[in-house]
Amino acid sequence: MDVAIIQVPYVMGDERQGSGPLRLVQAGAAEAVSGEGIAVSVHRVERGEPFRDSGNAALFVNQRLASTVRQAIGAGRLPLVLAGGCDASAGVVAGIGQDVGVVWFDAHGDFNTPETTVSGYLPGMSLAVITGHCFRNYWAQMGDPTPVREAATLMLGVRDLDPAEKERLDRSAIQIVKWHAGKPQSDVRAAIEKLAESVPEVYVHIDMDCLDPEFAPGVVVEPAPGGISLQAMEDALRAVFTRFRVRAVTFAAYSADNDRNDTTLRTALRLIELVARGAKESS
Repeated sequence: MDVAIIQVPYVMGDERQGSGPLRLVQAGAAEAVSGEGIAVSVHRVERGEPFRDSGNAALFVNQRLASTVRQAIGAGRLPLVLAGGCDASAGVVAGIGQDVGVVWFDAHGDFNTPETTVSGYLPGMSLAVITGHCFRNYWAQMGDPTPVREAATLMLGVRDLDPAEKERLDRSAIQIVKWHAGKPQSDVRAAIEKLAESVPEVYVHIDMDCLDPEFAPGVVVEPAPGGISLQAMEDALRAVFTRFRVRAVTFAAYSADNDRNDTTLRTALRLIELVARGAKESS
């Protein structure tokens, strides 16, 4: 399968926070893919409108992202999205445009709604948006996508939840593998097998803060300790590509400005190479 790298250098439509995707491309993201013998094209999503406010700007970006993802899939390419923030997931799922499961790597829940959020931070509601819990009219403007079923959702690396968000997740059918002190609190492979009972195809969303700060200190928000090791991350991704047809992959929330000696950059490039290998082997 060919790969389409899609740069989304924004967080909530704001390019001032979107340094990560550009840095990844400059540092060789395309070469990491082509080194696996895969044809790769590189695209960049533009906001297309002046920045007025984060809500409208995020909508403009996601509308264009959904269109770009749709075109890539139509051309038989795997969309590999390099996004500034997790809010890009709405555009990706809208672009996939069909019933699909989600494997969501994140230190946080991203399952707040406007009624529960403490910060009002839109990326912190990203998973709630794509599972249909809030902003339905907003999301419909990206292509009227089908919400992801809770039972078709698996979260890995979670270790930092708001109290009300935790209550919402506990009441949901979302499967969660929490992380503590660098180790999973339940069996990852068993969780992947359980997800496979619900859905054969998935969207893989990777917030770089799912990783332990030893491997990914450069993220948009303050990194949470005790996260996924690089080896455990690689093992999980291999298991996902072995078990599912992967429709799209997003790497989100890498901040070049907050990185330390390019540690996060090297980690991301290594994982991008692994994703390319997984796409090649499963095609």
